[in-house]
Amino acid sequence: MDIGDWHSTRDLNGLYRNIRALGLETNLAELDAFGFTVVPDALSPELTQRLLAATVREAENSFGHKLDVAKETDHRDWKLMPYLLFRDPIFEQAVLNEKPLALISYLLGKSCLLSSLTSHVKGPGGQGLLLHSDTSNGVPAPFSAYSHVANCNYALTDYTEKAGALAMVPGSHRSFRQPSRNEIQLTGNERNLDAVAVEVPAGSAVIWHGNTWHGSFPRLVPGLRVNLSMYFCRQYMQPQENYRDHVPEAVLARHGRNSRLATLLGLETVYGWREEGPSDIAKSAAVGRSWHA
Repeated sequence: MDIGDWHSTRDLNGLYRNIRALGLETNLAELDAFGFTVVPDALSPELTQRLLAATVREAENSFGHKLDVAKETDHRDWKLMPYLLFRDPIFEQAVLNEKPLALISYLLGKSCLLSSLTSHVKGPGGQGLLLHSDTSNGVPAPFSAYSHVANCNYALTDYTEKAGALAMVPGSHRSFRQPSRNEIQLTGNERNLDAVAVEVPAGSAVIWHGNTWHGSFPRLVPGLRVNLSMYFCRQYMQPQENYRDHVPEAVLARHGRNSRLATLLGLETVYGWREEGPSDIAKSAAVGRSWHA
């Protein structure tokens, strides 16, 4: 059907038209049905390699030793690389990638914020990452049906179960709670048998609803599994990483103070005033925005 300029869905009409134009309607259905979806070839081969090189370079600088993506054995289990956004302009391209961002915007609204941009650099060994839901930050159960947060995980290396792939529990976004202690394991006799490995080639994007139970399998082979994790939240939630107060002028020069990136970094967030009181923007924000605003 044609999507009209319907007043009752005024903030959703444009979002849905964009999703249709990008060929993402099947992904939208998968998000609704299963709580996650995969966008293959979300990154071009060139962009995948540039992001991988930048991420590994920053990891080597942070960890203090060289890493071998293909044959690494000394870097065990996974280690988090936080606050990557401002370390290389290439990460800005990942954040603004139109297909994943269209799906994130559907889940969280165009006013959503980038909460963090990190990488889980994983070598062989360890137990992986236990199953959990990203709906946290003090959100009590039962969770709402709509997303408070959402995640886009770029595979910068190939994902297989033996190589430490993401794990998802399809349909768990409708459980509206965190998994119990008996439901979090991905190895051994207590493994949650509902968890499936998301096996995708490098360059793919995995996007999921904030309620969806997910984790990652341990890596059982030499080498590294490298991802780029873009975590987003609604504007009323506290981001994990503080961008708003620390945006470099070079970033603003590239994108502008009224750009989508500026919105994602919280520069248009209306609350947090001091002696000056609320701005006109803040006063108008209280008037009837839908969840897709």
